[in-house]
Amino acid sequence: MKTRQVDLIKKFLQQEGQLPTALFEQQIIYDDEKILLFGFVDLDEALRLCQRWLVLTDQRLLLLEQREDRVRVLQSHLRLQIKRVAHVRSLGLTSFQFLGADDGPFYFEIHFSHRQKAMMEKIRFALEESVKNIEMQATDIYHSTILRPILEARNNLDAKNQDALLRLLHYLKPYKRDVVVGMGAALLGAFISLVPAYLSGVMVDEVVRPSQDGKLPAEAAMKMSMLFVAGLALTYSLRELFIWQRLKRMSIIGEKVASDLRMGLFKHIQTLGTDFFSRKHSGSLITRISSDTDRIWDFIAFGVVEVTVALGTLLGLTLVLLMRDFKLGLAMVLPIPLFLYAVYWQGERMKRIFLRAWRKWSSVTSHLSDVIPGMQVVKAFGQEEREVKRFDEKNNAFTKETFAVHNSWTSFWPLLMLCVHFTTVIMWLVARPRLLSDVNAPGHLSAGVFVSFLLYATLMVWPIEIIGQVSRMLNRALSSAYRIFEILDTRNPMPMPQKPVNMPKCAGEIEFENVFFSYDNLRQIIKNVSLKIMPGEMIGLVGMSGGGKSTITKLVARFFDATSGVVKIDGEDVKNIDPAWIKKNVGLVLQEPYLFFGSIWENIVYGVPQADEMQIIAAAKAANAHDFILKLPHGYDTIVGERGHTLSGGERQRISIARAILHNPKILILDEATSAVDSETERKIQQALDRLVKGRTTIAIAHRLSTLRQADRLLVVENGVITEAGTHSELMQRRDGKYAKLYKLQYHDQKQEVVHDCNI
Repeated sequence: MKTRQVDLIKKFLQQEGQLPTALFEQQIIYDDEKILLFGFVDLDEALRLCQRWLVLTDQRLLLLEQREDRVRVLQSHLRLQIKRVAHVRSLGLTSFQFLGADDGPFYFEIHFSHRQKAMMEKIRFALEESVKNIEMQATDIYHSTILRPILEARNNLDAKNQDALLRLLHYLKPYKRDVVVGMGAALLGAFISLVPAYLSGVMVDEVVRPSQDGKLPAEAAMKMSMLFVAGLALTYSLRELFIWQRLKRMSIIGEKVASDLRMGLFKHIQTLGTDFFSRKHSGSLITRISSDTDRIWDFIAFGVVEVTVALGTLLGLTLVLLMRDFKLGLAMVLPIPLFLYAVYWQGERMKRIFLRAWRKWSSVTSHLSDVIPGMQVVKAFGQEEREVKRFDEKNNAFTKETFAVHNSWTSFWPLLMLCVHFTTVIMWLVARPRLLSDVNAPGHLSAGVFVSFLLYATLMVWPIEIIGQVSRMLNRALSSAYRIFEILDTRNPMPMPQKPVNMPKCAGEIEFENVFFSYDNLRQIIKNVSLKIMPGEMIGLVGMSGGGKSTITKLVARFFDATSGVVKIDGEDVKNIDPAWIKKNVGLVLQEPYLFFGSIWENIVYGVPQADEMQIIAAAKAANAHDFILKLPHGYDTIVGERGHTLSGGERQRISIARAILHNPKILILDEATSAVDSETERKIQQALDRLVKGRTTIAIAHRLSTLRQADRLLVVENGVITEAGTHSELMQRRDGKYAKLYKLQYHDQKQEVVHDCNI
C-alpha cells in the first residue's frame, strides 16, 4: 500500500514519497530520537526548485538537503530554542520563519509551494504546541496529507479506462437475459443491413444488364425484379423489427442501471461518517446522483449497443467485401484499423478535458446549493450583484472547458470523416481500370459488384461515425463513472463490528476511559478524559467555545471513534455495538434544528414513522408545540418549507424536541438547545426539555449556565480536559474556579441588561 502511495506522489506531484534512506544510513537521526513529522521543501532561498526536507523529531527541528544518495544537514536546532513560526504568504508560495521568543533570534527561513502547505501547517502546529508524541506514523501522515487533494479530485488515479468500463458493465449482470436479446437483435439488424447492397449488385448483374442486352426476356426480368423488390422490403422490415427490439430492451435496461446506481450511491452515502459530509459539498453529491447517473444511462441504453452494432457492421462489411472482390475489398478494409486507432487516440485526449469540465460543473452546482438556501441572507446584505458575479465566474469557467471539449472534437471529426470518404476515392482509383476493361478480360469488374461496393462504401461511413460519437459518449460516461465510484469506494473510517454485541434494553450508563481524540491525528481535541455517567443522570458540560464539549457528545453518538481509550455504553465499547442500536437509543436536540421540506406531521414522525395520532399529539404537547401548531392555517399538515424556514427559530426547536420525545431515546444529548431565542421562547423550550429529560441519561451543553442549574453534575471542559466537576452549589463554593467566574460574569451581564431595559 505504501509503495503505491509513494508511486502516486512521484507520478502526480513529481516529488519524493518518503524520506531518503541516507538519512538513516548517515546516522543523522539519533538512536533515541523519534521522527514525528516531515514535509517536502521544494523551493530554495532563490526560489528555485530543490529537494529539501523539514523534519520534526521529539528533540530537534532539522532542514535537510537531498543530493542523489547523500543528505546534507542545513539547519539543526533543539525544539526548545524555537518559540514561534512566522507565516509569510506570497503569490504562489509560502514562507516560514523560525524564531525564538518575540524579541528572540531568527534561526532560519524556508519557502515552499502551496501543494506542501497542509503538511507544513501540521509541522508548525506541532512545533508551537510542543507536541512530543503522535500515535500515527510520520510517513502515513505525510502520505495522507499530500495525497488527499488528488484522491478527492479523482479516485483510483492509476485505474485504467477498461477497469472503470468493466465495472460499469458489471451493472448489466442482473439483466443479462434482456441484454442478450437486445444485443442479438442489434447484431441481426446490423447484418441484415448488408443485404440490400448485395441484392442491388446482383439485380444489376443478373436482371438489369441482361435485360438491356436482350439476353433476358422482359416478362422474366419483371418477375425477377419483383422478387428482388420484395426481398428488399422484407429486409428493411426485419431490420426495423430488430431495431425496435433493440431500442425497447436497451433503453429500459439503461434506466434500470441508472436507477441501481442512484440507489446504490444514495444507500452508500447513508453509511458514511459525518466527516465525509464536512469535506464534500452537497452540490457535488447531488450532481453525482442526478446528472452523472443520467449520462451513464445514455451510454448504457445507446452507447453500448451502438458500438456493438457498429463493430458488427464493420466485421460483416469486411467479410462481404473480401468475398465479393478480394483486391477491391482489401483497398477498402485496410484503412479501417487506422480510423479506429484515431478514434481511440482522440478519446484518450477527450477524457482529460471531460474530467476538467465536470469538476467545473460541480463547482457551479455547489455554488447554487450554497446560495439558493441562503437567499434571505443574500438579500438581507444586498449581495445579489456579488453572487451573480461569483456565479458568472464559475459558469464562465465551466463554459470555457466545454469550449475546449467542442474545439477538440470539431477539429478532429471533420478530418476523420474526410479520410473515411477518401476510401471511396481510393476505391474508384483501384476499380476504374478493371471496370472499363473488356467483359471477357481477366480481372474484369462487373457493374453490379461495383454498385454493391459503392453502397457498402456509404455503409462504412455510418459505423465509424457511430464509434466516434460513442467514444465521446464513453468519455462522458467514464468521467461520470469515476466520480460515482469515488463515492462508492469511500469507506467509513468507523468500521462496522464483525460480530455486533447483542445489547439488551438500554439502561443509559456512559463511561469514558482515558479517552483521547484528534480530528487530524495531530491536534488533540480530547485529552485523557475519564468519567462515568449513571443511568438517568443529567450532566451539564460548560466551558469556552472550542474546548471539546460537542466532541464529547459526538463520541457518545459514535459520529467519531476515539483515537485512544474506550467509550462505553452500558459497559460495552461502542465500537462493538451495532450502530443501529446506538442511533435508536441516543437522541439529539441540536442548536440549529433541521426540518425537512414537508408537513409538520412528517417532521415529527421522522424517527418513528409508525407512530399513531395520539402519540404524535402527546409528543407535540410535551414539547409545548401543540398550541402554536393548531394556530397555523393547516395545523399539523402545514408545509414548513425547506429547512423549516416558514417557522421561527423557537418553533423549529420545539418541533425538533417533539421529534426527540416521540423517538424516546434512553440517552439524550442537548447541544445549545435554548440558544439564540428570546426569554419567553426559552422558557417554553426549557419546560419542554424538562419533560424530555425525565428518566433519561442526559448530556446538556449550554452557554447560559442558568439553564443547567438542575443538572446532577456539571463538568467544566477546557482545551479537551475536564478541569472541574460537581453540582452547581459545589462549584460556586470554589470562588476562584472557572465555573464560578463564568456564572458571576453571566449573572452580572444579565443584571445589567435588566437595568438597561427598565431605564428604557
